[in-house]
Amino acid sequence: MYTIYDRVSYSRIDRDGLMGISNVVDCLQDCCMFHSEDAGHSALELLKKDRAWLVSSWHVVFCRRPALGEYISIHTWPYQFKGIFGSRNFLMETPEHEVLAYADSRWFYFDSAAGRPARIDREEIEVYPTEPPYEMEHAPRKVSCPEGMELKQVIEVSPNYLDTNDHVNNGQYVRLAVNALPMDYPVKELRAEFRLAAKLGNTLHLRTAVTEDRFYATLTDREGEPYFLCEFL
Repeated sequence: MYTIYDRVSYSRIDRDGLMGISNVVDCLQDCCMFHSEDAGHSALELLKKDRAWLVSSWHVVFCRRPALGEYISIHTWPYQFKGIFGSRNFLMETPEHEVLAYADSRWFYFDSAAGRPARIDREEIEVYPTEPPYEMEHAPRKVSCPEGMELKQVIEVSPNYLDTNDHVNNGQYVRLAVNALPMDYPVKELRAEFRLAAKLGNTLHLRTAVTEDRFYATLTDREGEPYFLCEFL
């Protein structure tokens, strides 16, 4: 298990004084990036070999969003490598071990020179010892959205959306979806699926739908092919 320690800053809270949904996801992503950095297999080192880890799905459960000034710890560990995929859990908690959020995620190894997934290198697996998965409900990784979703916004991808892989970072998709939520919508879970990588100059068509117990958001190209699908419970 890999752990980082943090404190909730003002720049990461919402109007209610609690850490924002997208900021929680950012904290989880930062934790696994620091894990890679300290293991000697950082994103920048992988780029030198034309390799990258790209996320394909998130399932995050929010027990309680931490408040401004709270001390928190974020833990992560991989629990499975198979073919091109790696699966990783996350846990956010207080110093008293109150669980604030937990998550499951699936990633795939990517050959950036060839532009396609690649079988995980043996040395990449060896630096990440696996541990048993976190005990949680494993929801389907595919997100099914209702038909007839309403177009809310068309967004052009600008440089500030991009990460070191030269495409829109997964946290940016989540942030755009969160920004479309109705005010004070009570989010207990987030499920996200990533299908295509949007790049500089692409347009993201944000569509939403609301049912009795869920809020859906998608980001697609102009033909309707999804980059990202998300549901909030």
